[in-house]
Amino acid sequence: MIFHHFKKNKDSIFFLFFLALLPQDNFAQLLKVKTDRTAIVKSEPSRNGILNERLAPVADIFKLTKEAPNYYSYDRDSITGWSYKLPTKESLRSRRDVLQIEVIDVEVGDATLIVCPEENGKRDVILIDCGMGNDAERIREAIASFGFNLNAQPITSFIATHYDHDHVGAIKDIVPLSQKIYDPGSKQQTSKYKTALKNRESDREEMQLNYIEQFSGGVTIECVAVNNATDNEPNLAIARDKNQNSIALIVSYKGFDYFTAGDLTLQPESSLASNIKNSDVYHVNHHGSSRTSSGLDFVRNLDPEVSVVSNGTQHGHPNVDIGKRLTEEVGSMFFQTNINPASNAFQNELKFVADTTHLSSRKENQEGATGSIRIIVDPFTDKYYVVMQGLELSESTFPIEH
Repeated sequence: MIFHHFKKNKDSIFFLFFLALLPQDNFAQLLKVKTDRTAIVKSEPSRNGILNERLAPVADIFKLTKEAPNYYSYDRDSITGWSYKLPTKESLRSRRDVLQIEVIDVEVGDATLIVCPEENGKRDVILIDCGMGNDAERIREAIASFGFNLNAQPITSFIATHYDHDHVGAIKDIVPLSQKIYDPGSKQQTSKYKTALKNRESDREEMQLNYIEQFSGGVTIECVAVNNATDNEPNLAIARDKNQNSIALIVSYKGFDYFTAGDLTLQPESSLASNIKNSDVYHVNHHGSSRTSSGLDFVRNLDPEVSVVSNGTQHGHPNVDIGKRLTEEVGSMFFQTNINPASNAFQNELKFVADTTHLSSRKENQEGATGSIRIIVDPFTDKYYVVMQGLELSESTFPIEH
């Protein structure tokens, strides 16, 4: 992100003096502003302040001054200044002092990357699930997009929520890249999973209920359900259904909470409902299946401002009823990695944002058509950003619910 310094440019100073004389309209709505890259900003009148050399962090909400292309004001700590370019998803993504969560587009599978803020020159990287067998390269590309060299710095922790192929299919390629591996235990492991971990048992740990681990920058991950057990029902036997045994996690950072739980089903959801409240973002259980997950009481208690779905074009995910439950009953903003025939029919009704460029075939040759969803949590502005790749609508902003 490059800011233009107007003090060194007399023409720009004259332009801004003229601009300050223009009348200010009281905008209150979200505007899409044409800049070098499309972004969404909250528009309101700028205070006419003096020029100065102090620039705000790029993640601040910038305010449209009038109809002057590419010139935006900022207001931070009662100081007003000017910047030449709007912050974009590229500038946000390059920051090392924020938490970034990427729901990687692995179509019918699931893989979520957690990149923690830098602390003492180190940034921890956590991968939750790893998609299908052919998704390892996509995961490598996602990690590389943050500037990591996996040969120099491996994944800090890999967490397998359960043993379905669409969640651990790429395990043989991911294990060599990971320092530590967490999973629900050995009872329901598949033969492929066991083979992949054959020489890494010393680095593998069975996830325990209420286990909390702290990562760089103050990020914590807490296990709130595993093997059918929750705080309310800690002694239940392991279920026959692998999905019911999924690990449920809360990723927390500076008042921001992200709930993710693999293919968790209605029974443990119901048990969790009274204890899990007011998460900012809900990674929708079981890809948005209506038969097995996202019960009404559970999502009402969770009360997420944003819901994200990892889905392909098969299995009817996400289900229409789940979409409506989250948007109408809870008032959640709804994002998904791919559009499909099931959700296409109600996309206008639900007003969610979906990747319309990726569809059923993997069009890697389409620039930007990855379909991944990135959430950027900025404690300096007390906001988090949802960035969709492969879309014209690139950025939406939400306050952190403390």
